[in-house]
Order: sequence, then structure tokens, then C-alpha cells
Amino acid sequence: MAETNGVNSNSQEVPLLDFGSDGINYNPKFVTSEIFSSDDAAVEWARNIAISNGFKLVKSSWKRGELYLRCNRGERNRGKGRNLETAEQPNTKTQACGCKFLIKVAPCKDGEGWNIVLGPEQHSIHNHELITYRECNRQMSSLSLGAKQLVRDMSSAQARPNVILAAIQEQFPEENPNRRHIYNFRDRMRRNDAEGRDSISQFLHLAKESDYLHYIREEAHVVTHAFMAHPTSVKLLRTYPWVIGMDSTYKTNIYKMPFLEICGVTPCNKNFLIAYAFMKDETAESYGWVLDKLRLLLGNEVHPTAIVTDRELGLMRPIREIFPRSKHLLCSWHINKDVEAAVGNICGNKIMGERFKNGKWKRIMEAPTSVEYDLAVLNMQDSWREGN
Repeated sequence: MAETNGVNSNSQEVPLLDFGSDGINYNPKFVTSEIFSSDDAAVEWARNIAISNGFKLVKSSWKRGELYLRCNRGERNRGKGRNLETAEQPNTKTQACGCKFLIKVAPCKDGEGWNIVLGPEQHSIHNHELITYRECNRQMSSLSLGAKQLVRDMSSAQARPNVILAAIQEQFPEENPNRRHIYNFRDRMRRNDAEGRDSISQFLHLAKESDYLHYIREEAHVVTHAFMAHPTSVKLLRTYPWVIGMDSTYKTNIYKMPFLEICGVTPCNKNFLIAYAFMKDETAESYGWVLDKLRLLLGNEVHPTAIVTDRELGLMRPIREIFPRSKHLLCSWHINKDVEAAVGNICGNKIMGERFKNGKWKRIMEAPTSVEYDLAVLNMQDSWREGN
């Protein structure tokens, strides 16, 4: 049963400033005859009661085997052992306003369980207005069990967080979550699914679980290269091996490793992902290792008609060596971007670079015959000759 006068008070306390207090004694809200099996269970119960009344409780301190819970807008005693005249005031923002609301969780006298102990009236009133908008308070707007299950189901269906949030707001209108709740819960889901495995171990576990064809290269027990291909992607590759495109991002993942994507093209001009690879660097050796694995997927008797890349120097030699009968073409999109940037630098005007790319250069790139190509080049030279 809840006890009273269990929280020590100081009869000479300085009166607190009023920040919109309603003057209500909240102790009766915490009166209960329930005996809790653990201190955590008692804390959870007290926090839920506080949230339902528009404020939050946080753990303050342990004293003599008892746990004190205070209002989150109260203040811990930070002045002991410091020279307050020379101490620097930290440049921080705080909601603390010295609220004295305080209760404690204490073991029962017979040692069987825990109960809630209430203090005198001066520790039962808040000196501030209570929370009105729960959306801004994570503790108050957390996900319910039903909402968490909805996040699990929609995450399995590859739904985006903003879509999940809209579904929660529609199905659970009484709750007030925000997008950060979705991100945090999905992160906890991933950690739980990993069952203690680190990122690389989980990566390999999921690859094996989904029957990915995968190759790993290690140096000194550290993964330096990883190649992954889904079985369906391999079937598509072996059906449509004629045109293959490759492009890598430059250290845009948390491991600071180049990420190479390999794509194919169907006769309907639709792209499909063949494989992807992480590499420790963008050297010819790393690209050669990846292309060796691609050759294993294709077989030695299959030769793509064309391999399209940007002008990545590390790819040039490995493509010639591993796919000697395939034409190596440079990606027109990358060429156009480079031409636009070069002309813009020469003219000192980005608009001139864009004008050149979309005018004379476009006619050269899209010339259907060699004759029209030569004419377009001559026309470009006449129009953009120095001094014109």
C-alpha cells in the first residue's frame, strides 16, 4: 500500500518560482495497494501514471536501497564540491525549473516486493504547467504494442517510414508518435534480429539465409571485399548477358568502402541488378577480383557484347583482361557531365557549359550516321572556334 511522509523535506526551503503551476496535489494519483515484484515494475507503473497526467518522471538517485523518482523538470544537486564563484556556466538549454515533485520506490518492510512511497505536500505539486503537446515528448508518444506490430509488418513489406507513420496515425489516432519513433524501433528490430552478431556477420547471415551467391575476401581476418548476387539476378544475367553496366559510389557508406553496382539490360530496355560489391579501394586489383566473380556467374563461354562504365581508370585493364571479346564503352551520361563542366570552366560560366552540352554537343552525341557525325563536329568547331 502507498505510504506518505516517506520523502525527507527541508523546512527552510526557498520558495520556488511559479512557471504556470495548476496548484494540484498529484499524490493521490499514485496511491495504490499493489505490491510490485521488482523496482523496475514499480518505476514503470509510476511513469505510466505520470504520463497519463501530463508530466514525466525520471530516476534521480538511490539512497539506502530506495530509488527516488523526480519530475523531469526538477534539478539534480550539481553544486556540491564545486566553487560556484569560479565554475563556468555550460552553454546548454534545459527545461529544468526546480520542480520539487518527488516520490520513491522502496522495498516492503517484510522484504517481499516493492511499493510506492509518497512525500509531503510540498513534493506533490508541480511549479510549472504540464505537457500539452505529447508529439514533442518521446516518452509520452511512444509506440503501443499494436503500433509496434504494424511497424514490424510494414517494415517486412519494405514500406518507408513516412508511410508507416501515416498508417499508425490512421489506425491508432489516440497515439502521438513521430518519425523518430519509427526509426528507433526499426533499429531495435534489426539489433534483435542480429542476435548479437556484428554488422559483417549479420550481413553474411542474411546472404546465406536468402540463398545469395556470395564471395568474401579477407586480409588479416578483416573483410576487404564482398560480392553478392541474388539467384533471380543470376538467372536474368544468363538470359540477357549482352549489355552490362557498372558504376561505383565513392565512400558513401558507414564503412567508407567503395560500393560497386553491376546492372544488366533486357531487350525491352529495362534495367535489372546483377550484383553488388564492397571493395577496400578502387584499384585495378580490387576491380579485377570483382570481375573474376562476375565471370564465374556468366561462365567462360559467354561474352557480353558491351560493358558500359565511366572513365574509371582502375576498371580499364581488368575489363580488357577478363572480357577481351567485349566492347568497352564509356557512359554517355558521364561524358556529358564532364563536357559540361569542362566548357563551363573554360568559359568561366556554367550557363555556357549547359548551353554547349544541350546544343552542338548533343547533335554530335546523337548523330545516327558517321557522315552526320562528321558534319556535326565541323559545325561545332566553326561555331565555337576561338575568337567567335
